[in-house]
Amino acid sequence: MGENVLLMRRAKQQLSGIWMNVAIGSLIYLAILCLLEYTVVIGLVLYGPLTFGYYLYMACNVDTKQNNLNLLFKGFERFVDTFVAGLLYSIFVGLGLILLIVPGIIVACGLSMTFFIMVDDPNISGTDALNLSWNMMKGHKWEFFCLNLRFFGWILLSVLTCGIGYLFVVPYITAAFLNFYRKLRYGTF
Repeated sequence: MGENVLLMRRAKQQLSGIWMNVAIGSLIYLAILCLLEYTVVIGLVLYGPLTFGYYLYMACNVDTKQNNLNLLFKGFERFVDTFVAGLLYSIFVGLGLILLIVPGIIVACGLSMTFFIMVDDPNISGTDALNLSWNMMKGHKWEFFCLNLRFFGWILLSVLTCGIGYLFVVPYITAAFLNFYRKLRYGTF
């Protein structure tokens, strides 16, 4: 059995009993992100703090089963670092996508652990987290890309449910990505 399958199974186990809690948190996070899509500048400013907060929220739920919605906005307490990380992530991935799709995917995979690193280390700067993510993902981008592909069917089902499925798929994906990060960083998940 592949490592990615184990990461996904572990994510399901971690979310057992808290699916509704994380669905509510995901609804708040996704609703805010959707509203921000209409204002690109504000979206770029708030992407980092909101994503940091969502990853912190998910890590707390996965680890302690405690549903603290206030964590969704903790990124604003580290606004400069989370803003810089989110802005640079968006710029690098955007430039990669403009060049061609493949470079954008490579950059996105390489920088994918940025906010997990920031959740793990409250003292790291946004630029240091981006660099650490890039270095951590050397030799693991393909594996992470394959993990992303495993969720394609779930994402398709979410579209077919007029987006309602995203409330459950996004936490599932985030928990699996958290497990991927912990496997890389600590050797275990």
